[in-house]
Amino acid sequence: MASKIEQQKILRVFKLINLLQSNVGKPVHRLAEYLQTDERTIYRYFKLLEALGFEVVKEFSKYKLLSSPSILPGSQFGGLSKDESEWLAQQLKHAPKGSLYRDSVMKKLQSRSEINQGSQELFKAHLTKMIDEISSAMQEKRQIWLKDYYSLSSESTKDRLVEPVAFTNDYSGIHAFEVESQSMKIFKIERVGELLVSQNPMEHEDKHKMPGTSLFGFSGQSRFHVKLKMSKKAYQLMQEEHPNARPYMYIKNRNHYYFNGEVPQLPGVGRFVMGLPGEVTIEEGEELRAYVKSQLEKIDL
Repeated sequence: MASKIEQQKILRVFKLINLLQSNVGKPVHRLAEYLQTDERTIYRYFKLLEALGFEVVKEFSKYKLLSSPSILPGSQFGGLSKDESEWLAQQLKHAPKGSLYRDSVMKKLQSRSEINQGSQELFKAHLTKMIDEISSAMQEKRQIWLKDYYSLSSESTKDRLVEPVAFTNDYSGIHAFEVESQSMKIFKIERVGELLVSQNPMEHEDKHKMPGTSLFGFSGQSRFHVKLKMSKKAYQLMQEEHPNARPYMYIKNRNHYYFNGEVPQLPGVGRFVMGLPGEVTIEEGEELRAYVKSQLEKIDL
């Protein structure tokens, strides 16, 4: 049986696979920070993944898997689906044994399938275990430590002491009161390095106020009025990626597309606007204009 240290190493590689599936990619120092290791180790993991048939590419100083769709459920190798991979494996079995190409491709098909399945199953088990621990902490009304929690907004890793209040609808995160900031926040479970249930009881139950409706991935008590005029493409993307925004969307004169509503926080809608240059116009919302302008000024071209 593998030791706890070996299991942690394996889990770290599987976490890396999940991180590299992003279309944007991540710099090595951020990957090392999130996985609590050094950059040299990350490069060794890259070589391991490449040996298993994955293709790690570098774009604008960021790394990602070139064929990220291939490691999602239902796909096995390259751009092939599971059925296509099985068909290819059957065809290769009829090729002469000892053939360099036959043996190489068969090995990659098998390795890719096993690592994909192992990645999904072990990572899913890891998350399920944390959900069970959080649920117990809620019932016992205890504080929990989110060790090595990775913040996407600040791109930093930090230990956070929180009081869990409720799970999000899809159980991908928790609504929790953070002791340090004295505020309610949503924490994504997959960004937790390790979860520890404290022996300390909850001390701030009077402040456990659930936020309002989530919009653009954020919740909160604040309200910022925003009116956006969009292209048809932007309108369709907003419908698909942010279904909670649909009640505030409408079409005027058949070909004018709008969002008009109040958002709890600016980063989510700001990212949507900046991600579609020339497709979205901020017609109302001075706070959003200022936020987008400040973010664009940070871009180093």
